[in-house]
This record gives sequence, C-alpha cells and structure tokens, in this order.
Amino acid sequence: MIPFFSVVGKHIRYLIHDLNDSNYDSLIHDFFQIADYGSKGSILLLQTFLDHLYFHGGDVQNKELKLDCLCTIFRYLLNRPNFSTVLCESLRDRNTTQEFIGALSKDLCLDVLEKIAVFIALSDSEDPGMKTAGKRLCIVQIEELCSSPSHFDSNEHIQKIIMYLSQTEGVAKLLDSFMQLLSLSQLKQKTPFMLAPLLSDDMHDTNSLRNLDLFYECSENDFDTILAELEKDMSMADTMKELGYNCTVDASHCREMLSLFLPLTEVTLARLLSTIARTHTGLDDVQNTYSTFCDAIGSDLSVDPTWLSSWNVDVLLDSIKHLAPDTNWVHVMENMDHEGFYIPSREAFSVFMSFYASACGELFPLHSICGSVWKNTEGQLSFLRYAVSAPAEIFTFAHTSRKLVYDDNIHDQKLAHGPENQAWFCLDLLDILCQLAEMGHASSVRLMLEYPLKHCPEVLLVGIAHITTAFNLLQYEVVSTILPMVIRDGSRSGVILQLWHANRNLLLRGFMDIHSSDPENLNRILSLCLDSKIFPPVLDTTPFSFSIKLAALASGKEQWNLEKWLSDNLSTYKDTFFEECLKFLKDTPSGVSQDVPASPFQNSGAVRNVSSEISSIFFKVILPFQCSPVLQSQAGQNISRQLFEEMKRLHVASMHVDPRLQNGGAPDSSTSDGYPDDIEAEANSYFHQMFSGQLTIETMVDSLGHFKESTENRCHLV
Repeated sequence: MIPFFSVVGKHIRYLIHDLNDSNYDSLIHDFFQIADYGSKGSILLLQTFLDHLYFHGGDVQNKELKLDCLCTIFRYLLNRPNFSTVLCESLRDRNTTQEFIGALSKDLCLDVLEKIAVFIALSDSEDPGMKTAGKRLCIVQIEELCSSPSHFDSNEHIQKIIMYLSQTEGVAKLLDSFMQLLSLSQLKQKTPFMLAPLLSDDMHDTNSLRNLDLFYECSENDFDTILAELEKDMSMADTMKELGYNCTVDASHCREMLSLFLPLTEVTLARLLSTIARTHTGLDDVQNTYSTFCDAIGSDLSVDPTWLSSWNVDVLLDSIKHLAPDTNWVHVMENMDHEGFYIPSREAFSVFMSFYASACGELFPLHSICGSVWKNTEGQLSFLRYAVSAPAEIFTFAHTSRKLVYDDNIHDQKLAHGPENQAWFCLDLLDILCQLAEMGHASSVRLMLEYPLKHCPEVLLVGIAHITTAFNLLQYEVVSTILPMVIRDGSRSGVILQLWHANRNLLLRGFMDIHSSDPENLNRILSLCLDSKIFPPVLDTTPFSFSIKLAALASGKEQWNLEKWLSDNLSTYKDTFFEECLKFLKDTPSGVSQDVPASPFQNSGAVRNVSSEISSIFFKVILPFQCSPVLQSQAGQNISRQLFEEMKRLHVASMHVDPRLQNGGAPDSSTSDGYPDDIEAEANSYFHQMFSGQLTIETMVDSLGHFKESTENRCHLV
C-alpha cells in the first residue's frame, strides 16, 4: 500500500508545477485545505514549496507567481497555533544557514513583525544550527530597531512586536523567548527600552486614539497587562539560578554578570538573596549554559573549568557592594514578601542570615518579618520556623520593640526562661503566629510552639495573654494546655496575677474550662485567687454559675462574707441571680437532686456539715423575702412568685433531708432564751430599720401580719 502522505506530497508537487495565473485562486483554496488537515499536512505543504523553490537545484518556472503563492500560504500558517513546529520541521535537514533564512524572509516580503515571529519560531527548534541562526537574526533585528534615530520610534516598534507576538496564535507561546532575547540585546547595547505605551503630542486627539486601538485590536491596557505578566517571570535571581554557581566563581565574573541588571534595587536584591539561600547547594551542573550565555553577551572572560558546588557568598557580596554601595539592607529585608521566597532548611537560614550580617552589620529588622502577615504566608512561616530556634549569634529577638515585661520574683517565684534568642518574649512574633493560626496555618504554628510548651510554658502563657485576635484560637489552645499545670502547682500565684493584668477574660475563661473539666480544681483556683488578691473581682466578672460556687467555697473556708454577697447580688440582679442560687442549692449534697454530680465541697471531711451551713446561709438570705412581699417591694427585689414557690418547695424538701435546716439557720446556734442567733439578729434588724426610719410603722405592722399568717416556722419565730 502506498503511504497516504507520499500520495499527498506528489499531489502538492503537481499542483505547484501546474500553478499559473488562471488557476491561482482555486489552487490557493486547495493548499489551504491541505494545511487544515493538521500539522503533517502543513509541514508537507510548506516543505514541498521550499524544496521546489530553493532546494531542487533547477530553474523554476513562474517563480514570482509561486513566491507570491508561498507568501500567502506562509502568512496563513503563521496565524496557526502549530506554526513554530511546522516551520522547524519543514526546514529540518535543509541547509538553513543564517544567510538562507535572511534571504527567505526577503523573498517572502515579510515585515518587521513577521520577521521577528519567524526568527523566534526558529529559535525554538531542536536543531542547534537552526536555533542559533534564529536567535542571532532576532537579536540583529532588535538592534536595528534600537539604532533608530528616534528613541520613541524604537520603543514603539518593540511594543508593537510584543503585542503582535502575544496576539499571533502561532508564536504567542514563544513570547518569553523574545523577551529573553530582547533583554540580552538591551544588556549588550546598554540602551534601556521604555516598555510602556508612549504617545506623541499629535496622537492625543480622539480619532488617533481610536485608530490606535483598531490597529492593536485590543484595549489600551492590554500591553501593560502582558508586560506585567512577563516581568513576573524575568529577574536577575532567576537568571543567576539558571546559570549556576559559576556566576560567583570570581569577582570579575560576578561583577560583569550583575552589571547586566543595573541598577541593583532593593527589590532585585531581595529576590536574589532569597534565591541564593534557597539554592545554596544542589543546583545541577549547567556549565555549558553558562558558557553559552557568556558568548551571547560578548563576554571576554574565560570560564573557569572548575565548577563550584555552592554560591561563593563572599564574592557575591563584594560585587554587590561595588556596584551598589548605597544599598539600604533594611529595605531589602522589607521586600522579602514575594512569591519566590522560601527557606527550606536550617542551613539555608544560616546562609541567609550570614549574608545579611556581612552586608549590613546591623540587627535584623524584626518588623520586616513580624510586623504584618505576608502575602506569601508560606514563605513567612518558613523563615519564622528557623528563626525561633536559631542560636542567638545567628538570630535574636532581644531588640524587639514589643517585649514581654514581667516580674519574675513575685512571691519569690521565677518564670522558666526561654531560648537565648528570646523569641518567646517578642510580642510581635506571638501576634503574627496567632494571626497565621487563624488563617489556616495552625498546624505549622503548633510545631513552632512545641519548644516553649516544653521548656518555658509560663513565658509562652503570659506572653500570649497579651495578644488579642479575631477568634483568639491559638490563645485558647495555649491557655487550655498550660494553665492546668499552673493550677495543679498551686504556688504560681505570681503567674496568675500577671495573666490577670494582661488579659483577665482569657484567664477567667481558663478558670471556668478547668473547673468544668474537673470540679476538684475549684479549691486550687480559690487558693490562687486569694493568694493573688484577685478574689473579689473574679466573683464580679465570672458567670453566676461559677461565681456562686466559688463564693460558697470561700465562705466554707471562712474567707468570704457569703450572706452579704448574696444579698447584694439578689438586690442587683433579681430573678437572674435568684435562679442561679436555686440551681446551686439543688446541686449541693443537702439538696433533693441526688443524681447531680457531687459539689466541690465533698473535698471536706464534714461534707454534710459544710453543705448544711452553706445552704443555711442561702435560705437565711432568701426566705425573709419569701415571707414578706412588703419587704421585697421595699428592697426593690421584685422576685417572681414562681421562683419563690420553687424555693419554698426546695426548702421543704431540704428539711426532710436535714432537719437542722428547718429554721433556715445554723443548727448549733442558739441563745439562752431558745431563739437561734440568726432569728434574733433578723428580728433586731427589723426594729433597727423601723427606729431609723427605713421602715414605716405601717410597713412593720403589715410584715408582722405576714409573718404570723405564714406557714413557715421560721417566719413565726421572727
């Protein structure tokens, strides 16, 4: 069977041979159909045309007409996405010298834009000769543009070329190659290109601008967009990485290399420094690439045959100081937040810091890494990961402007100190870590906290208490981990006091969480609060469900006047506080809710006595108002009747469990005439209020009537 493309090739040769003025249009249509068949059809078509016109060795009939046909086909292929492949394959194994390609471009009447497109396509060839020819022709073409008497004209041409290449489907993917060649030509000529849209004065009228848009077939901002994307991919740092360690083989090589990228700005150096640290070892041997690059830029320096295995940092730094002696290295550090920044290892971090120390000799600007959350959060975390654990001679946080201040001798106690670099005393560091944790990097942050959690937990606890973020995620985790250890110690009232001053809400939440997980901790919490002298404000700022238990426990230890505290809160918070008191009484051992977990008072050896005394105080404060609605009104209580009825039922049930609560007072308290002390004290208080004018005689009479009619024995005794 005859191969299909062999038949097609013969058919194309026949059509080319038969081409004349009369069948020109119809054959052009046939040629386009062959090109539309795919890459193989396009390659066969172009290759056959080129062979017929240039490589068959004989005279060509109707050469001008056939060249015109080839021009039409060539431009048709130029706008197809596979043009680069089609052109390179069509010229494979042909004598494609630089002279031939130049002559072909002339025969095809290609304009500047089309020539650049062809040369760039050839530079993408796998054939070394064709690749070199394409690059050289492209550079020559660019240099011709730059030699224009009008600098404006040359810049405008360059912009047109970039726009043309970006919008021509066949060579759009090769735009980066053109920009690299453009950069080489610029460096060699020392002539900067103004790669930005420029308009002369006579182009500012509306019609001219409209015509310019029509010419580009795009919006006026497209060029800026394309250029911005290209600049992202081109940098001195990337070039140095591609060329390898021999860029720093000696001062002459390094200075010449860096001089190609003048001026050396802080932004440029920031990217270079991060690349040097990230690739300090492990780059592939690219000596041939480096040699080729030296030849391309016309370097007269001979290449050292010795291939370096790492960057010569001293040579690089000396070269930078020579070319940019006024570099502000603080500004360099402030520009580290870029896409390529990443510290992969402890060795890379050491290289980075060694370079900075040698370049600047000043303390590292902590605000550049701890002042705000970076856009490149992974890069920021990679730096902090090694900074917090670095020896002080490599990196230190000691000079931070926000340093944890504490008194480590409170109550003769000392906080365990952190690492020598004082990382965990830096509040800016803790602030950034808390923010990063809330941005999805909690796992990475937790790894960094393993050291302080083990070696200086109290420093971390006190420090992180100074930080407030949107969700306080990391703060709560640290408190829930470290505070229980402080509570169990029992002697760390100094730490508790510092936490109280730094962030009392965080401490109080920690207290409540610890008590919720283990009620046994309430005794320890009470002791620490009393030692720290923060007990009263703790009662005032915690929920009633917690503060009532804490106040009752303190009363049982004779550390608090529970009766007055209950009365004051009942007057202020009314039903809300009354209801919480009911819940507490139900949960104590003397209450009727036996299925409720035991209260903290069970730590005492006299559980029932303590609970009875506590319950007695509650009933002593509450029952008088239950007996006398008039007194409720006078005191401004306005407690709901439903709650009073529930309290009444609870009191009756409690008396069945413990008869000593029958009088609502302490069972062992009695006077010589048989009245309990609390009954006599309450009766005397009413007389005192009446004689002092706080109660009117009418109110007193009404109250006595209610006492008499009450079914409660206590009311009768009063």
